[in-house]
This record gives sequence, C-alpha cells and structure tokens, in this order.
Amino acid sequence: MMNGTSDVGAPLAPPPPPPPQEEDDGAMMGDSLDSVSAPSSSCSSMSPFPPPSSAAPQPLTSSTSSSIPPPTRCVLEDFTRCSESHLWKLMMSFYDRKGVESWSQGIVPHFITCNAFIGHSYAQVLQGYLRDCARKARENGPGFPLVLDPNEPLYIIELGAGSGKFSFFMLKALAEMRELLDFPFKKIVYVMTDFTQNNFKFWESHPGLRPYIEQGSLDLAIFDAVHDQVIHLAHAKKTLAPGTLKNPVCVVANYLFDTLCHDIFQVEGGVLKEGLISVGSKKGHEPDPLDPEIIKRFENRFMYREIGPDYYCPATGDGGGVVVDGGAATFGGSDETCFPSATAAANGRGESQGGGEDKEDAVHFRRILQWYQHHFGQCPSGASFLFPIGALRALRRLLALSGGRGLVVSGDKGNNHAEQFKGLVDPHIAVHGSFSVMVNYHAIGMYFISRGGFALHNPQEEASLKVSAFVLSGNDGIAEDEEEEEEEDDGQRRHCVIMSAPSTFTSTSSSVPSSPPSSYTSWVGPGVEAKGEDRARAFPALRASFYNAVDRFGPNDFFVMQKCMKEDSPNPTLKAVVALLKLGDWDPDVFYKFRDTILNQVPTSGQKLRNDLCRGIPRVWENYYMLDRDKDIAFEIGRFYYGIREYERALVYYLKSSEAIGEHHVTCHNMGLCHYSLGQHVEALECFQRSLSLNASYEKARSWQQKVMQEVNPSPVPSPLPSPPYLGQRQGDRGEKGEREGGLVTPEVENLSLEDRGGSVSSQNTSQGEGWREEV
Repeated sequence: MMNGTSDVGAPLAPPPPPPPQEEDDGAMMGDSLDSVSAPSSSCSSMSPFPPPSSAAPQPLTSSTSSSIPPPTRCVLEDFTRCSESHLWKLMMSFYDRKGVESWSQGIVPHFITCNAFIGHSYAQVLQGYLRDCARKARENGPGFPLVLDPNEPLYIIELGAGSGKFSFFMLKALAEMRELLDFPFKKIVYVMTDFTQNNFKFWESHPGLRPYIEQGSLDLAIFDAVHDQVIHLAHAKKTLAPGTLKNPVCVVANYLFDTLCHDIFQVEGGVLKEGLISVGSKKGHEPDPLDPEIIKRFENRFMYREIGPDYYCPATGDGGGVVVDGGAATFGGSDETCFPSATAAANGRGESQGGGEDKEDAVHFRRILQWYQHHFGQCPSGASFLFPIGALRALRRLLALSGGRGLVVSGDKGNNHAEQFKGLVDPHIAVHGSFSVMVNYHAIGMYFISRGGFALHNPQEEASLKVSAFVLSGNDGIAEDEEEEEEEDDGQRRHCVIMSAPSTFTSTSSSVPSSPPSSYTSWVGPGVEAKGEDRARAFPALRASFYNAVDRFGPNDFFVMQKCMKEDSPNPTLKAVVALLKLGDWDPDVFYKFRDTILNQVPTSGQKLRNDLCRGIPRVWENYYMLDRDKDIAFEIGRFYYGIREYERALVYYLKSSEAIGEHHVTCHNMGLCHYSLGQHVEALECFQRSLSLNASYEKARSWQQKVMQEVNPSPVPSPLPSPPYLGQRQGDRGEKGEREGGLVTPEVENLSLEDRGGSVSSQNTSQGEGWREEV
C-alpha cells in the first residue's frame, strides 16, 4: 500500500461523480467497462501523492465511466501504480486456488489456444526459425550468435502452461515433423512452467505427457514468470541460469501476457500521463481480500497524472545502473542520459517509480514511451495504452538464459498496431472466471526492435487471438544505434528517419528538461518500425512459416470457422464436418462438438465418405488429452463404430472409456449391445448385469438382460418386448425404412449425457466449448 491508502476491506461511499465523458469509438478498450473511474472531487482527498508545486507534476485528473453513483464500495486498495496493485494478487490467488479446475471445468476459456491446429501452427513457426539459424550459421561460420549446436539441448520454454494441453499438441507436432527439422529432435527439450504446485502435480500424473517425460523430450518446472531468475528442471535435475544455454531459447506464451501485471498510460495534448488504479468491490465488506470471487464484483477506479517518458528510469547509483548528478542521470558505460521523471520529483526522493528492477531495460522502456508520446502528440483524440511490464520482465529473464538470443511466439487478445490506441478511455478488464486485459503486442515489438531484434505481427484486426513472433539475435540495439549515429550523413540516418520531438514533449514540470538527448529524439517516427522490417528480411524461412501458419489461415481463423459452423449452421452436412475435422487434424474437441451430426448422418452416408471418416477417427483418439471428464471422447468414438456396425472396434473404445473416465452403467449397457450384435450372448449378459450393478434402476439394461436370457434359455411363452429403434438415431427418426442385417434389428446405442453422469454442465459444455477471451 502507498501512503494515504485505506485499510483493506474498508467500505467507502464515494461522492457524486461529474458528468460522464464520451468514449472514443476508435479506442482499444471495449464498449462496456468493468470499472468506474474516480470522481474528480475525490482526487485531492484520496490521492496518495503530495499537492502539486512548481517542481511537481500537474494535479491528478480523473475520468468516469458512468453518471450513476455506484453503491457503497469496499476499497481493497487506494490509488496506486497498476503493476503494483492488488489486481495481480487476486489473479495469482485465483489460479493457485482453482488449479487445473480452471480449465477442466470450463471456468477459464481455452479451446482457442488448446487444439491440434494451433499446436501444429506454432511448430511450423519454430521450424522456419531453426531453418534460418542453420542457414545463417553455414553462411557466417561457427562464430555467428545464432549457430545451433546439435550436441547441446535446445529448450522450448512455455510460460504459464496451465492444463498442459497446448504443450501436448505442440510437442506432438514437433515429434511428427522430426525429419523436417534442422535440428535433432532428440536434443529438443520442451519445458512446461507455471507458478502453482497444483498444475505441476497434474502434469506429472497425466498419461498423455508421461511418454515424453520418460524419453527426455519434456521436463517440468515451477517458475514465476515475473519474479524468478532461474528455472530448476524437475526431471533433468538441472538449473537453467542466465548465460548457461548454448543454443537460442524458444519461448511460448498463450493467454499469459494478458494476466501479467501492466501499467496504464495516456497521451493527452502531447502530455504523457500514468494511470493509477484503486481496486474495489461492489460488496460492502470483503473479509478475505484474496478471495477470487472478488473478481466478479470488481468496482475499480482510475485517475491520471502527468509524468515524463523516463518513468522506468532507476536512480540507484550502483555499478552499471544510473548515477544521479544535478538533475540528470547517466547510464554507466553508456552516453545515454536518463532524466528524473515528474513522479520522481513529486516524491522528493530523486528517483523514479521504476526502481532498480528495470534498470537493464530502462533505456528501452524510455524509448517506447517517448515513441508513443511523439506519435500521439498531435492526435486530437489522444491515446490510451497499456504497457505490458510483467511480460517484458519475464521475457528479459528468459532471453538472458541464452545471452539474448531466441524466438518468442505468443498468442493472446490484444493490439499490435498503434492506431488501435486512439481515444482517452479507462482500460477494459474482461472477467471470465479470472480476468484479463488487452495485451500491447505493439509495445513488445518495439522493445525487441530497441534491443536489436524484430517482430512479426498478424495484421488481421478482427481477431480474438492475436499471434506474434519476436526474435533477438544477441545484438545490442543501443550499440547498433550509436554506430548508426556515427555514420550519419547530412543529418539523415541510414535506417531511421530523424524527427525532432514535438513541442508538446516539453513537460510543464520544471524538473524535466525540455530537450531530451539526441539518442532518444532519433528513436521516433516510422523509421523505428522500418528498422525491424529490415532485420526480419534476414529470416526468410521464419517469415514464410509465419505467413502460412498464422497470417494466411491461422489459429484464430480456425476457431472462427468451427464456431460459425456450429452456431450458424444448425444442420451442417457430413461432408463439411469431415472437411473441418481434416483441417483441424481431427481435433477431439471438434469431433465432440459435431458428434451428433456424425452419428445421425453416417448410417445413410456413402461408402467413400464413411471410409474417410474411418481413416480419420483413430487420429481423434491419438490427439486426445484428458482434461474435461464430461467429454468422454472414447465413448463417442465407440458410438461411431457401433453406428457403422464395427462392433469389435466399438468395444475397444468403450473399454478405453472405462479405463480413462471410469465405469458407467450406460457404457456397460452399450458394450452389452455390441456383444449381442456379435452373437456373444454370454458376454452380453455379463455387461447388462454389470450395468445394473452400477445402476439398479436402469430399465434399458434390465429389459435387454431379460431379452437375452430368454434367447439363451427360451421359455414356453416368451415375454413380448417392443422392437428397439434403429441404429444411431433417436426414436422415430427413420420411420419404417431401417436397414436390417440377417433379419436382426440393430439395437440403439444409448447416449451418455451429462445428466446420466450426475455431473454439472459447465459453461464450456453449454456453448460447445466456445469460451474465448474477446472484447465485450
């Protein structure tokens, strides 16, 4: 907590707010906000900062999202810097307490980033990167920074692996393309990481991951992406520390960066401002401030104050850091100068909010903030953007393992173009069990450019999942810029357009110099991003792979296609479903969503289409990663094989269902029907008896038990039984034109519904697994 904050859990009745401000239609945040901004009348009384003076920043300003005063509010935390706020403690508490249930029960949406299609897409991107590294090593010799050593491991580190489902799909895709990789697959080690022990235990015991662990292709680690410096591998008993990796590192992060800490900024009238947040609850009292249920009751407020672009500049004075001298701070070993921010002047300590944690990246962060201030300096509508400080800290630590060499592939909801930030609005906090914000992939790309790398963004704007790739080659971006400055001719840079900072750059605070150093003024304008584009041209295989696997038709497109086919086409044809299954590499979740279409249409389909299905269905089981026990994939495959009269294959998958999910009376009943159809009456009786032992009131099993007993031991007067409906259809679907084999009516296979299991229908099941993080 900062000075002047309220006690955690204390209720606060706010004063009436001022008239509402209009939201900009082009703003990056959603149409509706999950937060209420602080009224301006409360700024002076609630601000944890001292009043403005001639050497201090301008007073805090506030905005409001509603003209209706909220009810009594529980203040969990008074106004503070967003990245240090109570928000992220609640986030950690949610995943720590919920564990894998966050995904298995459909609380957190995950299908869009956990399917066979996206696993293969990411594997293709990595394949392109490895091909470029191998080619560049051949061209430049063994001293090249990106040379691949086939005798050393190449680590793929997934941040926030969660349920492990994406890890399973990507590792499986890499194993299947091992002959096409420019690196031996046996030396690739996929490392699943997360901060919670609950997820770690789930991975350890998961049958889908165990084979990869045993062969050494997969390792596990507890790793806090924001704070930890090293990674301890649980099975290799090895520690990955900075500078220890011989090969470049590959980092994967899906639906993670939107849950790591962010800072809030706005540019208004050319002035850069920081956003402060007060975390609160609509409930009058919260006895447990870390209760994840508070997320559903968020009543957050925001206010803004002017700062300088050196917001993250540390003033520690230690070796290689920043030395404060007469109002300016100089980076040790560099001629770049860092000026104390307005916030630093306000708190009277001569240091900025950033602290020593970000001193390694202070130059890069300052460049990015100044770029936004310059870019939106003349924009009438202003701009609002989030700064993914948590993601950048995590990437800095991970890339340090390999000396700043590596590939990052990340998918999340977010923005990757600066024009998407126009408008002055509070950040939208999307609540979906947990919560998330929009990731600023544009800022992450600028960070990589500043460090001598580049970014590849998917330009598609209408997308719930934005996938980007980032590359660092071990070059020092600052040193490169200094070399370019020395080669200036007639005041023009070779790669970057020199543009003077606008007059609006000058801060109203007398402590901030009006003329920033030349090395900063040069890092503005469109030439900065052009520099990254120039570097990307040296990686043609990566660019081609990214285009084919992401741009042309990527994970978001696949998600939209299957979603629209399910929701907009009430009766899709079997041909269309088969085509979708092939496109998604026979993903089990897609099969489950369209199981009824398959079962209803396959009995009357042509032999060729039926053959196509029979070739692909085994792939469904190969891709199965058990997570949601309500989705019994093996059971549904058994129903499919029964529907095409492949009774022995049906029995195989019913047995798999019993082994994976557990015995169920409906499964035993269906196994009895399979044995009956094969003429195996004794086995059929055993299955019907087992079904009744699991559920004595299950009348269908009792009726079939009596029928089979009558056929095995016929009595003088057989008991009349109604003719069962035909295969794979509900009662009355086929009328009087059912097919018969040898005079035997094929009995109906019972469908195993959620109600039969006695389980609850999760939000993901009711929407066919469509949970996705989207802007509201």
